[in-house]
Formats: sequence, structure tokens, C-alpha cells
Amino acid sequence: MTKNYEALLEYIRTLTIIDTHEHLDPFEEKRPSETDFLQEYLRHYFNSDLVSSGLPLKDLDVVLDHSKPLMDRWRLVEPFWENARNTGYGRALDHSVRILYGIPGINSKTAEALDAAFQASLKPGHYRHVLKDICRIQTSILDALDHETRECDRELFSPLFMSDDWIHPQSFDFMTAWAEKHGIRLHRLEDWEDACTHAFEEAVGQGIVAVKCALAYERPIAFPRPHYADADAAFCDAASAGLTVGRGVKRAPGEAFENHMMHFICRLAGKHGITFQIHTGIQEGYGNNLYASYPVHLNNLFHEYPEVKFDVFHISYPWYMELATLSKQFQNVFIDMCWSHIISPEASVKALSEFLDAVPVNKISAFGGDYVFIDGVPGHLHMAQIDVARALDMKIEQGFFDIDEAKAVSKKLFYENPASLFGIKPNRE
Repeated sequence: MTKNYEALLEYIRTLTIIDTHEHLDPFEEKRPSETDFLQEYLRHYFNSDLVSSGLPLKDLDVVLDHSKPLMDRWRLVEPFWENARNTGYGRALDHSVRILYGIPGINSKTAEALDAAFQASLKPGHYRHVLKDICRIQTSILDALDHETRECDRELFSPLFMSDDWIHPQSFDFMTAWAEKHGIRLHRLEDWEDACTHAFEEAVGQGIVAVKCALAYERPIAFPRPHYADADAAFCDAASAGLTVGRGVKRAPGEAFENHMMHFICRLAGKHGITFQIHTGIQEGYGNNLYASYPVHLNNLFHEYPEVKFDVFHISYPWYMELATLSKQFQNVFIDMCWSHIISPEASVKALSEFLDAVPVNKISAFGGDYVFIDGVPGHLHMAQIDVARALDMKIEQGFFDIDEAKAVSKKLFYENPASLFGIKPNRE
């Protein structure tokens, strides 16, 4: 590595961070306490690589059962862990346990010592130690798994409004229950719009900094504008049928309704000046419909709502050049590197290098941990810092930046850009 790289990385590690995306428990006391490191660390991400490597799903269920002896479960998963530890997901865990517990990596020799250290971390204060003391994160934008509340530890998190259930509800019974929470009875589509408006404005009053859509897990993220009559008819058909269907099936009230509601929420976001975060690219897990998350599907929304700032997630991996092109052509399209550094560190370095050639530097945010468990965050941030230092070092070597310019860019990527995009004010010294 060059001297410039070392100097950049040292500087980047001093920066305060805006974390654009997490799924952590909103209060530390909600963190699972009856668990162990295997169950906790395989709640998210790396379990997908283990399955990809060949771990049978029935064996994964055993590995996740913390009531069974730890080392028996470790021996069951160990061959697949060794096959997958080279991936970004695997590397992030090794980095985290080194940073948090001084353990050089996760293997048969360290598993028991790691679990002892992990168990000690379950006492109060671990969240703050990780996010503040180690990671220097001012705030993390939180997509909590409970989408009905914005209650969270405001010293650690900034809440968002999750739009999915308003656009793509499970059933008409679900819709009825949600509307009644806002004092509204459902007769026509306009009643659902009123309930959504009430919920959104309530969330604005609670201090949300973003609205989010993750519907790429459920359906293609193409949202053509339907005729209002078609959307209303779809609503009325669902009301008449009392339709209830399960995950992975087109849900009530159907596509025309869903497309209409996506446009409706875009208008709400524009009216209130709230940035819209959208999942694109690879989905977590296995066996997904990847093309559903193609970022170019969103082109019409970018055209139609220039007043809405769209924060497009995960560098749209593997379509990061499509995202670069969209961000270059639309003033209201921003690139978010959340999750990307553990999807593929090398792709993240290449993507950032290309982004810096094609896209104004104010349009890129460097880091979002995107974890459901706290111990994943420092390993991911460590990798993000390395990736950004590598990409900027390349630009210095190519003669595009000097070291001071590269440092200024890194501060934009990790702090100034997301702070501006989400209206986050600096902490008072």
C-alpha cells in the first residue's frame, strides 16, 4: 500500500460517521439476551453464504438452535464456514470479533472464547460502546423491524417511515385495521389515502429523516402511473372479496392500487421534503427474483418527482453503472453504498472509483451497516473505510486528487453528504 493510502485510512478512521441504514433493535433492552454468537451472527447475511456453499437448510436450523451445545453446532457448520469465510460477509465477522473482543477470527480454536466474550457483551452499554466509542457514528438511520412505530433511542438512531405496507398491504383486513388506528373507516381508495396521509404526517412530527421502500423483495420496482379509476376499482374489488393471501403472492388489492400508492407516497415525500430510500440490486437471502430490483425500473419516478430526493440503496449491485448513469442524469438521484462493502469489497472499490469519474461527489454516501445485530457494524465499517481509502488512493495515483483533496472527499462521503441529504445537524460540541 502507498503512503497516501495509509495517511488516508488513518484520517478516515478519525471521521464522525452518518450511518445511512440499519435494522438494529430500536432500544438496547430489546436485543435478544438468551442467545450465543452462532445464533446471533447467523441471523443475517452470512447464513446465505453458508447455504450457497451447500449447508442444508435443516442443518442451518440446528446451528441456529442455541439450546443445543455450541461446539456440536460449530462442528456441523464448520466445513461450510471455511468455504465461505473468504466472502465479504465472512470477512466482516472476522473483523468485528477482532475489533470488539481482540479475537483474531472465528474458528474451532476461538469459538468458545468468542462466545464467552459475546455473552459478556449482553450487559447494558454494548450498543453505545459499539456505535459511539468504536464506530464514531453520530446517528444511524433506523429501519426497525417493527414498522408501526418510530420509537427508538434518539441518541443512537434517526427513524424513518416504512412505506411498504401502505403500498403493498397483506390483505383488506390488514388495511382495515391500519386505517382504524388513524380513526378512518375504509369505503373508497380516498379513505386509504387519508389514512396514509395521517400516518405519514404523524411520522414527520415524530422526526423521521427518510421514507423507505423495500418492495423489490415482493414485486418488481416498476411503478407506471395507473388511471385513478383502475386503482379505485382494484381497491373496491379487494374490499368486496375480503381478500387475504400470503407472502410471495400478489396481495390485495393488486397492481394498479400499488402503483397508485407509490406515486401518492412520492407526493407526500415531496410535500414534506423527506428523502426517499429505495432498495435496489441484490436481495438478502437466497432464491430471490433479482430482476425485480433493477434500478432502471425507477426511471419514471425520477422524471415525475424532481422535488423528491431518491437515495438509491446498495449501489444497485450488480448494476452499479446503471445507478451511476441515473445519478449523473437526474439531480434528485443519490447513490447509497449501504451494504455494498460486505456484498463485494472489490466491486465497491471499483464502483466508487467509477462514481468519482462520472457523478458529482456530493451525491454519494459511503456507509450504511444494514445489520440486524450490533456486532456486525464495526466489521462492516472497517471494510468501508478501507474501500474508500483504496478508491481515493487510486485517484491520487492517477493524478486526479492530491492528498488534501482526497481527505476532503472522504469527509463528504462519510459525513457531509448524508448529513445534507437527510437534514441531520452536527452534534454540538
